[in-house]
Amino acid sequence: MPPLPAAERPAVLAELRARLAAPRVQAGRLGTGVPELDGWLGGWPSPGVTELVGPLGSGRLSLLLPGLAALTRRGRPVLVVDAMEAVYPPGWAGPGGGVELAQVWMVRPGLDRAGWVAEQAVAAGSVDAVVLLDAPRLGRQALRLARACERGGSALFVVAEEAEAELPAALRLQVGGFEAGRVRVTCTRSRDGRQLGERRVHLAAG
Repeated sequence: MPPLPAAERPAVLAELRARLAAPRVQAGRLGTGVPELDGWLGGWPSPGVTELVGPLGSGRLSLLLPGLAALTRRGRPVLVVDAMEAVYPPGWAGPGGGVELAQVWMVRPGLDRAGWVAEQAVAAGSVDAVVLLDAPRLGRQALRLARACERGGSALFVVAEEAEAELPAALRLQVGGFEAGRVRVTCTRSRDGRQLGERRVHLAAG
């Protein structure tokens, strides 16, 4: 993605500052938008970190999009940090996504700054959900991200091909791909341990 022209930067920064000055989010679990997941997980932790782990095409974003769609339809913005510049936003608005794109802030800061941008966003606490998509390994920054979530009250979704050992996620889901119209999901970490185990959840493929 080409750099933003210098003449446009003041207007974009002013808009972002105005949005970040909006009322802070309210703590509480976010609905997943999928009844089977809500019944099993009780919703997405908020504040807190949810880690969605799996290879490209495994269905990991398909788990997340229904909840994002519900937020955006209520006029709540979500922020996506697209580290690899791989997201095609119109695909999220189709029948399998239903996301209101006007409420999606797409940030493409490059690989080196993706984690830092996500940390600033969740610490600000002005959006209910921040998605960090396919960033490089977080290392020591993982703990700072989790602490920033608690301060800001936001939900952070870390979507990656491999789990971050140093990330104190409230919930970690391993996504294993589609089988007979359902995506195989294994919960390998949860705050109270009751959600551990495997389910097959009906979702649109993607």
